[in-house]
Amino acid sequence: SASSKGPSRLPSSRRAQQIDMAYRIFGSENSPYSIKVRSYFRYKGLPHEWIIRNVRTAAEYQQFAKLPIIPAVATPEGHGLQDSTPLIEAIEAQFPEPSIHPAGPTLRFLSELLEEFGDEWGNKWMFHLRWARDV
Repeated sequence: SASSKGPSRLPSSRRAQQIDMAYRIFGSENSPYSIKVRSYFRYKGLPHEWIIRNVRTAAEYQQFAKLPIIPAVATPEGHGLQDSTPLIEAIEAQFPEPSIHPAGPTLRFLSELLEEFGDEWGNKWMFHLRWARDV
């Protein structure tokens, strides 16, 4: 697993403290929703650890996941969050700056519309392009 850039630049004692306070993202490089969540954490500069969800990490993952889907995020407080958009919004409420939302209501509506479209329909293109051709 790899952690975000932030903790690696800290002195070792501070880095250990920050890793204890880090979120843990269980995901996969092949999951657009996992990549979306990891990108959000990077944008916000939140300490996190990227954990590939596989057989070796299954027991820890299951402590935090209510459903067998990725991504799952373990909070520093020991709670589990799933479903990329609601978990991002929950964390955004705790850490509103820098905001991922435009300032005005019109732009915010358009931003949320594009996010919903990408989440619900963009993956259809992804699966088509990934699986529709003989290779």
